Amino acid sequence: MGCCGGRTILFFILVLQMLVVVERQVFDFLGFMWAPIIANFIHIAFLITGIFGAYQYRSAYVITYSVWCLIWFGINLTIMSLYLEIDRLTHKDDWLSLKTGHQSWWAENGIGCETKSSTNDGTESPTDGCLLLFTYVESVQAAAECILAFIGFWLGCWVSRSFTDEDDHFDFIGGFDSNSAHHPPSKSSRMQMQPIYM
Repeated sequence: MGCCGGRTILFFILVLQMLVVVERQVFDFLGFMWAPIIANFIHIAFLITGIFGAYQYRSAYVITYSVWCLIWFGINLTIMSLYLEIDRLTHKDDWLSLKTGHQSWWAENGIGCETKSSTNDGTESPTDGCLLLFTYVESVQAAAECILAFIGFWLGCWVSRSFTDEDDHFDFIGGFDSNSAHHPPSKSSRMQMQPIYM
């Protein structure tokens, strides 16, 4: 494995995906966004599967990770569509918090936002003066996940292909013997029959 081989680059992408999803998980927990929390946990499980597969040269695990990257790409496209309110999709439908009434942590604690004074019932009113709206912050996070998922899918397919190319299919039971248990002798061979005495 060289310095910049496919497996090394895949490890780098897997670790980068792990860092990004853990950062996202923290902010989803702060905002009680239950659907993304569940999806992030599943994504972490598939990342661990991908790391194990790349480390152990197991192409089946790397292919599993690659297929999950396609699904993860679709999930993050949906999240981007919800926050950017593309077509009829909107984050205001409360699907991301599983109808619990919570919203993104970035909605109240955005970058450069100033919270208005509290109302009489103890709840804070919306924020003003944000440098970047929370919908864009969430969309940028989802876009970063989409980019990493696309790269992870491509690298996973490439690395799993290289694993199968490097596989020499050594027969551990029979070794290099042409008359192994998996390959019976051909009919033209002259095997001598020996009687068995008991």
